[in-house]
Amino acid sequence: MPEKKKFTFVANGLSVEFPGFTAVYPVGTKEEILPDLAKGDAVSVKKLAVEKKETAPPARFTEAALVKKLEEEGIGRPSTYAPTISAVIGRGYLSREEKALVPSDTAFVVTEFLEKHFSEIVDLKFTAGMEEKLDAIAEEKVDRVPFLREFWEKFSSDLETKDKEVKKEDVVNLEEVDEKCPDCGKPLLVKLGRFGKFLSCSGFPECKFGKPLLAEGEESPPEPEATDEKCEKCGEPMVVKVGRFGKFLSCSAYPKCKNTKPFGQKKTGVACVKCGKGEIVEKKTRRGRTFFSCDKYPDCKAAYWQKPTGGKCELCGDLLVSSGGKEGAPAVCGNPDCEKSGRKNK
Repeated sequence: MPEKKKFTFVANGLSVEFPGFTAVYPVGTKEEILPDLAKGDAVSVKKLAVEKKETAPPARFTEAALVKKLEEEGIGRPSTYAPTISAVIGRGYLSREEKALVPSDTAFVVTEFLEKHFSEIVDLKFTAGMEEKLDAIAEEKVDRVPFLREFWEKFSSDLETKDKEVKKEDVVNLEEVDEKCPDCGKPLLVKLGRFGKFLSCSGFPECKFGKPLLAEGEESPPEPEATDEKCEKCGEPMVVKVGRFGKFLSCSAYPKCKNTKPFGQKKTGVACVKCGKGEIVEKKTRRGRTFFSCDKYPDCKAAYWQKPTGGKCELCGDLLVSSGGKEGAPAVCGNPDCEKSGRKNK
């Protein structure tokens, strides 16, 4: 005789404890009104519906939801929430997709590394406790020197130990795939690079084969977009590629030539006077502030906060820039050490 199985049936609905105003003013409801039942009562089944449900992953954090979570955990203060989120996004750990904050491959790897090797430091209770201690130090209720010494002695010791024990390969080599290197026949590895995950030969550095890691359902990487611009290093055409931080210009002769440049820079038409080769272009910092620098960076590090006018300073020879005042205001020297800069204390 087959073993009898026990099943649990659930009836969803409302039970009325006291009718209140609904006794004279009925209110409609979509919920089923359940009869008065007591433990042990026998019930008859009028309708039985079988539903299959799968557990859905939790929704991704929005900035507002993340701030609310930080407040619940006692982490951070109102003045630190916006700078913290901006810093995490600026460093490539998160990206905004509509309203959601989406973690990058780097975020997962860094989080896993910290939880494995510095679990006490990244614990929510530790962070909240640190906030409370720092508040107490600010209020002069706790002496900061003994507190910081106690923390630093243990942390610096752990840091030194991990620096010796953990190798770079342990972090950037994520997994081995069922694919062989076409150049040397060794297995390919999924590695983490500056622009996310990619496939690389396990024989590196002897074998330098590498290729993009295709997304699920993707048969081949997108073709680079051709441009009319020539590579200043080898003369080959530059192409538009898409990386972790968006579009960028790359030499079409890669990997023989590895020259890259930012994409979509606004040119000013002003020649750089420091290197004599580049042109001053408009750029933005990670926080969105506009500045102007030489397009030959990092070989040339000329940079200005104001837009160059094209003129040269008669004292030092550097570029004149807009003074940032009203229209028609005289230009000033872009060199902060020059007397014509308007910023040097006299």
